[in-house]
Amino acid sequence: MGGSVTSPQQLDLAISGLAGIAGWLLLPTMTAWLRLFVRWLDADRSVLAARRRWSGSGLLRAGSYSVLLVFVLASLLRAAGELREVRVEAPVFADAVTAGAVGIGLWGVFALILRVLVRDFRRVRHERRHGSVRL
Repeated sequence: MGGSVTSPQQLDLAISGLAGIAGWLLLPTMTAWLRLFVRWLDADRSVLAARRRWSGSGLLRAGSYSVLLVFVLASLLRAAGELREVRVEAPVFADAVTAGAVGIGLWGVFALILRVLVRDFRRVRHERRHGSVRL
């Protein structure tokens, strides 16, 4: 590899940003693969209706999230390697773990907000269809 054209401060920011993006992508990737796994396990137990083992959209979602996560992690490792070439004792691990945890936390907050919005939308739709009867 040639010499680094970016400064150590820019590499620090790149590592933190890439680790945050990796943390953000980690949960959707895991849930996409878990959905496929549960669907695969449930396909044999379905008595009333035959279900397909794999859904095309589920496989596409899990595969695309996985490819994107691998790309971000490869870029993260490359930036960390370049930073280690510039600074010998660069504290890359702590910054990456912190930014990854922040990314996971942001995804959790995003998922909770989305869940509340979907629940509110369903409640309003139900009230419009059935009148505003509260139980």
